[in-house]
Amino acid sequence: MDTANATGRADELVQDLTAVVRSGVEVDDPAAMIEDRGDDQRLRRDALADVRAALTVEGLVSEAALRGVEVAVADAVWLGASLADLSAVTGRSRQAARKRWPALGGIYRRRKWLANHVDDTFYMVRLLLDRSDGFAPGEPERFRYAVRELREALSRSEADFGDNAAASAGRPPAARWRALDELVDVRLRHVLALAGEPANPEAGFALHGAGGVLGYYDHATAATGEQE
Repeated sequence: MDTANATGRADELVQDLTAVVRSGVEVDDPAAMIEDRGDDQRLRRDALADVRAALTVEGLVSEAALRGVEVAVADAVWLGASLADLSAVTGRSRQAARKRWPALGGIYRRRKWLANHVDDTFYMVRLLLDRSDGFAPGEPERFRYAVRELREALSRSEADFGDNAAASAGRPPAARWRALDELVDVRLRHVLALAGEPANPEAGFALHGAGGVLGYYDHATAATGEQE
């Protein structure tokens, strides 16, 4: 790692951001002092405005850095990293990582379940979509819209996890896992909530199977207190 160049670039970015913030900062004129020489009072006011701008930038940069770390850590877990892996990289204990990023346990459990049930999930969701005309939903328009969203989500995920790796080109590395989780936890859940009663045995079988997938997902991803 070229830390010298990275530090220099960071300094430049902070200076640029400080200049932007400084243009909108105003402070009250400080009191004149007997010791002032020349334009000291105005220069003192400008220096105090610089301090306020620098403090504002310090907060903005710190918050942005924290968000960046949180996203990077979550992406690593979506891609299969364990708390032990994070501990090796960060130098923190697994307990410290769990305390700092409490959402990681849920991500770990979801990713693990999804990784082991990609094909099963696609099969049951496709079956449900194929039998979607065999339901009597209480809100037909909402149901049809939910089915359409589920169908689009399935098509994207099937492309993401297909043989053609180019399907995910240009997207963040963990995007396909996040999208697959949304397929199950949001899109499939929404369709099942709106489906109503099946009108034939085929639709009933599809509803039962898809409901089983979601139930299994919920059970496997619930917090258990286990160590990841």
